[in-house]
Amino acid sequence: MATAAAKPAPRVLTFLKHGVVIPARRCGLFLQVFALSVALSMVPRLYALYVVAPLAAAADADFHRVTRRDDDVSIADPAARLKSFAWDHKWLMVSGAGYLALYLAAGLVTKVATVSAAVASCSGERQTSAASFLRRARGDLLPGLATAALGCVLKAACAGAGAAAVVAMPLIVYWCLPARLLLLAALLALVAFHFYFYLDAVCTVAVVSSAAEPGGRRGGAGAVARAWRLMRGATARALVYVAVTWALGEAVGPARDLAVRWLLPLGAGSDGELLVKASVEYVLHFAVQVFAIAAITAHYFECRESTDDDKAGHVD
Repeated sequence: MATAAAKPAPRVLTFLKHGVVIPARRCGLFLQVFALSVALSMVPRLYALYVVAPLAAAADADFHRVTRRDDDVSIADPAARLKSFAWDHKWLMVSGAGYLALYLAAGLVTKVATVSAAVASCSGERQTSAASFLRRARGDLLPGLATAALGCVLKAACAGAGAAAVVAMPLIVYWCLPARLLLLAALLALVAFHFYFYLDAVCTVAVVSSAAEPGGRRGGAGAVARAWRLMRGATARALVYVAVTWALGEAVGPARDLAVRWLLPLGAGSDGELLVKASVEYVLHFAVQVFAIAAITAHYFECRESTDDDKAGHVD
């Protein structure tokens, strides 16, 4: 029989303080993540500037040539104008899809790197240089991306089920179907959207698990299953996590406006104001992401320690 006293259950809000404590304790490590985030964010912007923008300008010029009616010999052939118009717009759509892919990939890589830094901080690892941190982050990249992609699919399916139930409700009323179907659709929508928020926290814990537990269950479905088991009985924490991160994300806009009014003198140019606004907003969004990931990483380690203690107690 185990003689050690059982640990008190952690309070619902205690893990949130680690969202501030962990980055403050390893400030240098998270500054490296910030530098990596800035570098990654420049890739889609440069792609948009040097690939998407010229194609958009060419497509706009083709549109004006197609709609303009005059006797200019260079644009007199309607078939040639339409062919050029269709060609430029096709490549504009392809380049737009490429920009979206680069934007999403940069966001996911930044998230995995932030998780890697938070796991290193919580586990007591000492990353003495940027090279050592990049080696660790590179090792966590593929499992983290696979887990994040699976999480996006699961959340999209859950949101789709909830949206379908919401759309079905007015149709049920319009077709005068039985009231129990309306009640069932409303219940399904409520459960789906509630489960979506819980699943958001579970999928974030799964990304943390993919970085913290190298081995057979690292990445993908194994990490999601592990996170699901760890989050069992932590519904209140999951909802608090989602509510707090959502509130902080909504507070970025007002905080940005206050910072811009404080940083910029009256009468500053519009270009300078836009640059400062974009910079402040980027920093604030990054700070919110770091807070959220550090807090959920601390929660993951608390759950894992609790599970390990329970296993040890059963063994004893």
